[in-house]
Amino acid sequence: RLGRCCLFSNTMKIEEVKSTTKTSRVSAHTHIKGLGLDDSGYASPIGAGLVGQEKAREACGIVVDLIQSRKMAGRALLLAGAPGTGKTALALSIAQELGPKVPFCPMVGSEVFSSEVK
Repeated sequence: RLGRCCLFSNTMKIEEVKSTTKTSRVSAHTHIKGLGLDDSGYASPIGAGLVGQEKAREACGIVVDLIQSRKMAGRALLLAGAPGTGKTALALSIAQELGPKVPFCPMVGSEVFSSEVK
């Protein structure tokens, strides 16, 4: 916040200047709305906020189908890969596909390891 200072005969008055810009939280991957799969489970090159990674998105679609049909259960899904390959985006899209009651809690591998060791 910006302050404005006015001098009036040896007295100082500080007033708050209200910002005219809107403040809102914008985080990474807010554009992702799902996996971008068609009815047969194939990924389009661009869909639901994702670009590329068609094979990975189709594999995630299989995971979503297994969870929805109750053939796969558990409290977490671990995606492994090199940095910058889209793991977080795929995890968020899986949570979006499963519905609004499914939480998205991003973690790094060291957090999982340290919670298991303790």
